[in-house]
Amino acid sequence: MKNLLEFIVFCLAVFCVSCGGSADNGNSTAKSYAEIRQEEPNYMGDSTIYDGILLSHENKVNDWDKVAQDSLVKFVYLKATDGASVQDSKYKKSLKAARKAGLKVGSVHYFRMTSTPEEQFKNFKKTVKVDDQDLVPAVFAECEFKRSSKEEFSSALKSFLDKVENYCGVKPIICCSVGVYHKRLKKDFSDYMFWMSNPTIPSTSKYTLWQTDSYVGSIDGIDGGVDISTFNDSCGIDNLLIKKI
Repeated sequence: MKNLLEFIVFCLAVFCVSCGGSADNGNSTAKSYAEIRQEEPNYMGDSTIYDGILLSHENKVNDWDKVAQDSLVKFVYLKATDGASVQDSKYKKSLKAARKAGLKVGSVHYFRMTSTPEEQFKNFKKTVKVDDQDLVPAVFAECEFKRSSKEEFSSALKSFLDKVENYCGVKPIICCSVGVYHKRLKKDFSDYMFWMSNPTIPSTSKYTLWQTDSYVGSIDGIDGGVDISTFNDSCGIDNLLIKKI
């Protein structure tokens, strides 16, 4: 009996150590990503740690108020346009509902090499209204990039980004994989913020946002998995907000 009690005490001690971390009102303090990277270089992401979400028509939001009540959701990006002719079917309705719930919202364009920057900007401008934006526009810049040379891709993308900047009054944030960043964008777009899409934490300190594997998040008010993103340790929501006069 004595040996059994000693064994139980030992197990409880191990359990307490493994669940350690400073506590405040019963909630354990999350480590920063800098600490996690140092301990686990190949960290694949934690679905309980995030700063914002990306949504499109593929996501079913049942209750925007519940989404807004999640203290970790500091921002929401919505897919708005794709190429020269596609508008996300839920964009306008979601934008209105999200802002009504008190969320900071931004819009995403998926850049394509199958149409000109001018044609794509017309689609973006027709769909995205500047006064409805809380966050800098986001441009996904890796779609079909293999259809062109690095020079052609850079020239077309820069043309589109310039048009969006002139329209919105702020530089867009560029969304891409770490591979595309190093191969195509690192040199010519060094004055832009980057939103890295990568399974593991990017090895570059350049990124502002990091998106984990697709649909790993679980958010109250939204059915199914959600794309979640986290700020670089040196960045925050102020990096994304449009400073309105």
